[in-house]
Amino acid sequence: MSPTATWSRLAGAALFWAAMFHLGKYAVSAMSPLAIGAWRFLIAGAILLPMLQWREGLDWRGVRSNRWPLLAMAVLGICGFNVALFYGLKHTSPVNGALIVALNPAITTVLSALLHREPIRARQWAGLLLGIAGVVVVVSHGSLAALRALSFSMGDVLVLLAATGWAIYSVVPRRFVQGLAPLQITTSTIVLGGLVLAGTAGVAGADLLAVPPTGVILAVLVMSVFGSALAYVWWNDAVSRIGAAKAVLFMNLVPVFATLIGVALGQPVSGAQWVGAALVISGVLYATRQPAARPGAAVALPLVRQAQ
Repeated sequence: MSPTATWSRLAGAALFWAAMFHLGKYAVSAMSPLAIGAWRFLIAGAILLPMLQWREGLDWRGVRSNRWPLLAMAVLGICGFNVALFYGLKHTSPVNGALIVALNPAITTVLSALLHREPIRARQWAGLLLGIAGVVVVVSHGSLAALRALSFSMGDVLVLLAATGWAIYSVVPRRFVQGLAPLQITTSTIVLGGLVLAGTAGVAGADLLAVPPTGVILAVLVMSVFGSALAYVWWNDAVSRIGAAKAVLFMNLVPVFATLIGVALGQPVSGAQWVGAALVISGVLYATRQPAARPGAAVALPLVRQAQ
């Protein structure tokens, strides 16, 4: 797969996740966050399992040998992320929540550097800083007074835990999951995450069998197909190809896409939001663009060619 196709898939995943903020806000009016999360991933798992079986078959041996890192990804990166984020946003402001989630690329880059001993290049740092600056401008509407007035609560801690959970989900496979294809990882973690969320919802007293309005059912289905099954497949495939530190830069596009979706729904957009969006997109493009080779620089030959 070409680099352009990989970037396109990452941008598509960010777009689907941005749409989920709008769909989730609508669905949560009739369902509990736990019930939404449980059905979202159970349905996604029901879609991915036959797809996996048809394309390459379920690698039971590989899943069993990697059961602990896969379970950690399901518990922390799927169940933990969804529970912490939705309940955190109940106890904090959207400004605080967006600012904290914007730390996700930085958290992922640092974790990736620690676990994989990957150097953090100056280009990546520049992209991270541009992305964070852009998100700060978007959520604060360009107002320094709004940033100075921020205070932190238990809700902020929960959102930070959510961002950390997603960072762990992104960095675990490259080092701790051995011999398992990206689709195997995606399907296993989504099915496990759905089961963990369903169990958590049952313990918490959420009624998973209550039938919501038709519109809410459609919203959950769209979140399951696009925001879970397809987005997670694209995300994990990209992470396996380019690493979590580069892939996670595209998470900064989520608030930008969410703003653009709001425009399509008739919500006004301020000048600060446009400036922030430009900063975020510039950061992603700069961090992922390959620098031009210097004249006369040596070009590494493929390993097979070198061995000849």
